[in-house]
Amino acid sequence: MKYDTILFDLDGTLLYTLEDLTDSINYMLDKYGFKTHSIDDVRQFVGNGLRMLVVRALPMGEDYEHFDEFFKEFVEYYNTHNLIKTKPYDGIIETTKELAEIGVKMAIVTNKGQTASESLLEDFFKPNINIVIGDDGKHPRKPDPAPIDMALSALGVTDKSKVLYVGDSEVDAAVGENAGLDYVLCTYGFRDMDVLSKFNPVAYIDDIRKLLNIVY
Repeated sequence: MKYDTILFDLDGTLLYTLEDLTDSINYMLDKYGFKTHSIDDVRQFVGNGLRMLVVRALPMGEDYEHFDEFFKEFVEYYNTHNLIKTKPYDGIIETTKELAEIGVKMAIVTNKGQTASESLLEDFFKPNINIVIGDDGKHPRKPDPAPIDMALSALGVTDKSKVLYVGDSEVDAAVGENAGLDYVLCTYGFRDMDVLSKFNPVAYIDDIRKLLNIVY
């Protein structure tokens, strides 16, 4: 087996979260009197945590005088409305189950908040994946390699030569490179090939099931 450990991004890689994110940010924008965004707009805003989504969605970004209040309320709203349309991409559950059965160690590394990430792990991925490193405000976020190292430590993995990182965005490509890992980019997620083609993954995949051919 070429890889015995896989670290996954969450949104856009394992989970289709775009509609719940769009509905939540638009609820807040409308509430505060701002123009709402199309789902295609929000697709470009996501991929680097909820705070960056809000920065990109607000016309004034972090310069908005009520930014902290808006952001806090958005997170609270999203955390209670994040399972309405969110679902694993096709083949995710089956593929992670097969990987677990052949002994591949797995964890999720995401810039989504730790509380929401743990909830989604519980709802969708246990027992095949049991570890998630999210944003708890105490460590650097991707593309810094710190959360990668935390995940590997939690898995008891010290040799990076058989570790594969799987993501869908420029942030994921950067963290793979920063951590010195082989990485795969999923073309079905939040970014189109015109963005992803700038990087050098070991493979691009349009279906998570193709990951099995890379692992073996």
